[in-house]
Amino acid sequence: MWGLLRPTVGASASPDDFRVRILPILTHAGCNTGACHGAATGQGGFKLSLLGYAPELDHAAITRELGGRRIDTTHPEQSLLLRKATRQIDHEGERRFRTDSPEALELREWIARGTPFGRPDITVSKLIVQPTLLRPEPNAATQPLTVVAQLSDGTTTAVTDRALYTSNDDSVADVSKRGEVRILGPGTTAIMIRFAGAVAAIRVEHPFPDVVTPLPPTAADPTHPIDRHIDRQLRAMNLPASPRSTATEFLRRIHLDLTGGLPAPEIIQRFLEGPDTPAARAAVVDRLLTSPEFTDLWTMRLADLLLISGKRGSERASATYHAWLRGHVAADTGWNRIAYELLSAEGPVQDVGPASFALLANDPRDLAEHAASIFLGTRIGCARCHAHPADRWTRTDYHQFAAFFARIQRDNGRVTGTDRGEVEDPHSGRPLSPRALGERTPIPNEVNRRLALAQWTTDPTNPRFGHAFVNRVWKHLLGRGLVEPVDDLRPTNPPTHPELLDELVRDFNQSGFRLRALVRAIVTSETYQRTSRTLPANARDDRLLSHAFLKSPDGRVLLDMISQATGVHESFADQPDVTAAVQLVGSQTPSAALDILGRCSRETSCDATATAGAGLAQALHLINGATIQSRLQRGNLPRWLAEVPTSHALLDRLYLHTLSRPPSDAERAEWEPRLSGTNRADMAADLFWALLNAREFTFNH
Repeated sequence: MWGLLRPTVGASASPDDFRVRILPILTHAGCNTGACHGAATGQGGFKLSLLGYAPELDHAAITRELGGRRIDTTHPEQSLLLRKATRQIDHEGERRFRTDSPEALELREWIARGTPFGRPDITVSKLIVQPTLLRPEPNAATQPLTVVAQLSDGTTTAVTDRALYTSNDDSVADVSKRGEVRILGPGTTAIMIRFAGAVAAIRVEHPFPDVVTPLPPTAADPTHPIDRHIDRQLRAMNLPASPRSTATEFLRRIHLDLTGGLPAPEIIQRFLEGPDTPAARAAVVDRLLTSPEFTDLWTMRLADLLLISGKRGSERASATYHAWLRGHVAADTGWNRIAYELLSAEGPVQDVGPASFALLANDPRDLAEHAASIFLGTRIGCARCHAHPADRWTRTDYHQFAAFFARIQRDNGRVTGTDRGEVEDPHSGRPLSPRALGERTPIPNEVNRRLALAQWTTDPTNPRFGHAFVNRVWKHLLGRGLVEPVDDLRPTNPPTHPELLDELVRDFNQSGFRLRALVRAIVTSETYQRTSRTLPANARDDRLLSHAFLKSPDGRVLLDMISQATGVHESFADQPDVTAAVQLVGSQTPSAALDILGRCSRETSCDATATAGAGLAQALHLINGATIQSRLQRGNLPRWLAEVPTSHALLDRLYLHTLSRPPSDAERAEWEPRLSGTNRADMAADLFWALLNAREFTFNH
């Protein structure tokens, strides 16, 4: 039954390589997943590292634990490891492979050879996957992938049958355990491939059905670099582009995205009096980019990113931190310089704003996770306990990166460097030298660790630094990142438009990492300025930007929009009367309205699309709560009723102050007669309430 045949995995792979030949069999069979022996405490008294991240420990557990009872080198086929996996004896994990399978045969021969570990220095350095782009082939139910592992000694071995595969979107494509891809629906996604600690991904594209009358995405030869990339992809995917936004749609969107406020009615009317040209729109962009409101809004967004919370007892330090950040945003300081100061600053936090960054966490591991997310858009938290299941980071990578933050002293509100403090290897307990993510060589112990990290992080050749920031800004403006989630940049989660992201990052670097240049490049594109009104042929597109996406404003922006429309400012404790919600220093300022409408708590990352307080609670509050109700009889509306004699002019004011557009003919026909009656004030209040609750008002479209 067992025979002597050995399947060929790769001519250059030694049969003694436990890491490359044997352990992947158990991983592919699911033996070391979190639901089986890879759980934190194992299963049935047998524990393996999750997905095989610690081969040496796994080899010891299999071959030596409990007196080596799982292995019988004299009678290999009687080994408990094999009999359990093939379910010749009872096994709660069911049968993992057949007794005559290639996997069982290879395990048996490895046991017969004495269970060698093989070359301890051999690792998988890279996965080579073909094809790199997969599109549906006529009459093909599935399409196979071919995976080759390149080893650290330069040799290669075929691993298609032993790799792990996952589809990032199984509505577009799914994939079998043997690497056979089945394309299911139109759209784009990626297939993630993992093997022996290495990861890779391939792109899948399934064009949408051809439209009866194809529409060109935009001009035949778009001149804006963003539009060239976007339109090329739209054509490849058979997606027509929605038209350009109307003048009022553009004005509302650009004001909310760049300043967090609505365009003033006089600005709308003045813009509508002239030609709606790209030059006219660019002039609006340039004016807003230099406005103090731009500085306020984007300071808030960066303060969310940096988690400036303003907790009780740290108010003065938070105010210093916020003022330092706002000064840099106002001066259009490069993001590289801001990041450098944050990673290296020392001194009393009440006087040195960026020194507060080191107070985000006392544990160097926690601070390392914050830094990786904020500056590199990378989630490394999984690697604290085990190798990252979807990225290349090992526990050693994680702890060596954390070692950059081990020599920080926090004493009486003062941050200083020290020559003491280590992060220990979780396996050996020995101190680890700091090593940047993805680098091979640790830095020498005598080098200032934080300065070395700041230099490495902000170096123009560090791709993750620019990609993380550009992707976040893109999401703020377009409603969806080129990579989602924005703090999860990794090879197995590729961008929807990789060449576009790379070009944006190159331009961002060449501009001196300046926010305003990046924002201007994005918002002057046709892609940004498309209407959110879909066409029948592109309504299903949720990522390729054939139309603009509806965006739910941050709760602070929404509260400021209501204050602006009604002319009644929100009052915040211990703040000047005209303080806008976006100007608040921290996240702790008491506000029942913001608690319901939503704001970033700045306790953990706020990169998720939704923030606490939105949804049903927000809708009910806007309908019944004091945020709108208390403002209807104060501020703008009583003044308009007194000074505007005609229903025509009153209707204009109500619409321009809320929806940022004049009323349509149908809306005039409906409401002008109502506003001309004896109950004019009540009718105007009802309409004002309805407009403030309208989806057109509460969304940035």
